[in-house]
Order: sequence, then structure tokens, then C-alpha cells
Amino acid sequence: MTRTLWVPLLISASLLGCSKSEAPSKKPSDKPVTLKVGHVGHDHHLALYLAALEGERFKKEFGIYLKEIKSREVYDLVEGDKVLARLRFLKVGGGARMPAAMSRGEIDIGLGGVAAVAKFADRGKPFKIISPLQTDGDMLVMKKDSPVEDWNSFVAAARSGSKPLKIGYKAPVAVAKLVFVGALKAENLPFSYDASDRKARIILINMMSEKSPLPLLASGSIDGFVMNQPAVAVAVHKKLGKVVAELRDLPPKGKWVNHPCCCVSATTETLEKHPEIVKAFLKIIHLSTGVINRDQALAIDCASRWTKNPREVEADSIPTIHYITDPTDSWLGGMKTWVGLMQEVGAFKGRYSRISADEFVEDVCDLKLCRQAAEEIRGKGLLNPK
Repeated sequence: MTRTLWVPLLISASLLGCSKSEAPSKKPSDKPVTLKVGHVGHDHHLALYLAALEGERFKKEFGIYLKEIKSREVYDLVEGDKVLARLRFLKVGGGARMPAAMSRGEIDIGLGGVAAVAKFADRGKPFKIISPLQTDGDMLVMKKDSPVEDWNSFVAAARSGSKPLKIGYKAPVAVAKLVFVGALKAENLPFSYDASDRKARIILINMMSEKSPLPLLASGSIDGFVMNQPAVAVAVHKKLGKVVAELRDLPPKGKWVNHPCCCVSATTETLEKHPEIVKAFLKIIHLSTGVINRDQALAIDCASRWTKNPREVEADSIPTIHYITDPTDSWLGGMKTWVGLMQEVGAFKGRYSRISADEFVEDVCDLKLCRQAAEEIRGKGLLNPK
């Protein structure tokens, strides 16, 4: 009888042992969250690049930094001795390409143009602008041998020329293109996207790329272009074009000064799931922007190292860009200007096509974490160190 009881007990123990080994209890993972950060690759996004290149400096001076895991691609976001997240940098291209990538779930946080982000949000995409990044840095460039020297002579040439001027732009909702269209309307200069339009004095040509202006200028396919830096400085450096106007100075007078250009945006899912990580990321952007504005030589060096442009190109480009992370009254006013302009050109097809400027800013922006990040690092005396 003893043996009879012992055998079933042995079998039961054996089965229990197998069950335990096949289905071990799960332990919480210590692996940090991975967030994908989209960027365009030009110097409007310098705050991200400088922070990536100067990780050791940030570690020493601020205690929060990006630790390089794979150059230009993978970085750990570290505060003190704690890894908060792993960041994967993805170059996604300008114009609508960044928010398009965000809508496909390819990136969680994106650096790109405010107009493009707003257009996708208008379509119902769950995006929020969470911080300014920079303003200005957009120019009107004409061929090197053009008689046009400034905005007034550009307007005169457009009105009196035997043929309309052909001006290229990067993308339909590119910031430079929208400012330029607003200025043409202010001057009552007829323009068209149709080269056969005989009433037009300006023909606008979608170049679809930041790399297109140089061959198009060289071939005579365009007379000039409107675009952001550093494409402008590259054209000047290669002696193919010349700057005739900064778009911030175009009419109506004062309307485009410090116009919002690039921003930091994120999906609402990312903001809901990882607010502390996003806030820490914004601390990095805040601190990096402060370094840019205090040490322009370092900013130029980092821009050249990241973009691979010659240093003299970035030396021409960086001083024309206003790097900013605080959503100032001026910046918010510029955002309100955008909605009016986008509505005028029919860029919005959804809810933003009829919304007020105040409602637009309230809906498209979520600046809470940006302001908290600034307050926390300012409280530690880090935002404006000596």
C-alpha cells in the first residue's frame, strides 16, 4: 500500500516540475522604453544634433544627456545614472514626410515644419505640437547673374518682365512657400502653378526636394527659389545663387518676423504613455538650444559635423536662424498667423478650415510638458548657466 501511494505522488511531482519549467513566472523587464525620433537632417534641427554630438559635455554640465550607442542612429536618454529611454533617430525628410511617417507609426516624436504637422492634424491625425524649435531661416534666392538685388527689384522685375519669373519651392505646405505666397498677395502680384497662365507674373514650381534647386538653377529651369537654410547657403557657396531677401522681411511689414518654422511634435499616444520621457527629451532640447545661443562657434561646428556641409556654409546659415524653445507670445502670435494663411490658401480641408486662431492653437498645441521641462531645469539653475 505504501508503494502504491508513493508512485502517484512521484508522478504528480514530476508533472508539476515540468509545468513549472515550461511556464516560468514572468518578471518585469528592466529594458528601457524605445522611442523613435524623426528628423529632417538640416540645421533647423540643430538642437537635437548638438545634444547627440556633445553628450559628454551635457553629462558633466547638466546631468541629463544623450549617450551614444550607435552614431547618428541610437542614443540612450540618461538622467543622473538612470536610462530613461532608448531613442532611435530616423531621417525622414522634409515637408509632409515627417508627419506622414508619424501617421504610419514609424516615429513617435518628430521634428519638422509646423504647417505640415498642422495639415495632418487637420485630417484627424492624433498629433500635437509640443515645443517650438526655431523661427526664420527662410530666404528668397535668385540666380547668380540675375539683375534682382532685393525685394523691391524682384517685384519690379516680375511686373515688367517679358516672361513670368519661375520660382521653385520645396513642398506645398513648406513654410517658406506659404510666407512667399502671402507676400505675393500683399503685393497684388498675380501668380500661378500653371506655366500656361498668361496673367501670372510668377510661376510657382514644386521642386519636391531640398536637393533640386541647384541643378534647376544651373539649367535655367527656375529663376530662383524660396527655401530654408542650409540649402540657401549651399547655393550661395556653390556660386549658383544669391540671397535677395530674408522672408521675415517680406510684406506685410512685420507679419513674418520670427515666423514659426520647425517644431517638435508627438503622437497623443506617446504623450499619454510616456509623459516623463517626453519631458526629459524636451529638457535636452531646451538645454541644447541654450548652448546654441551662447556658443555659436560650437553650434556651427556641430551643424557642419552632422549635416556634412562645409563649415563656411553653416557659418552663413546658423546666424540667420532663431533657435527657440519657449512658446513666447510672439511665437503663439505667429501660430495664429499660420492658421489664417493656411485657410486663405485652402490648405485645410477639415475642422481647421473654419476654426478661429485661438481655437487652432489650443487644439494643435500641447505645451504643458515643454513648460514643465523649462521650469524644472530653470529651477536647477541649468537653463541659463554662466
